[in-house]
Amino acid sequence: MGRDGRDINWTSDESGKNWLVGEDGKFVYVNGEKMPGPANKIPDPISGFTTYDSSQGHCGLCGRLTCSGGCFK
Repeated sequence: MGRDGRDINWTSDESGKNWLVGEDGKFVYVNGEKMPGPANKIPDPISGFTTYDSSQGHCGLCGRLTCSGGCFK
C-alpha cells in the first residue's frame, strides 16, 4: 500500500508506533512528549470488528486521541 501526500506528516519507528512530524521532518512535541500519529487498526479475523491500538492514547473504539467516550454512546 503506497503513501500519499497526506502521509508525509507522520512516520513509524522501529517498534511500529506512529508519530507526527513537522514540515522539517522532525518529531512534533507537545508538553515535552512526542505527539502520536494515526492509530494502528487491529481487525479481528473472526468477527470482522476493527479496534485501534490504544497504547499511544488513542480510543480503542474510534481511534481518536480526543475521544471523550461519545463513540460508545
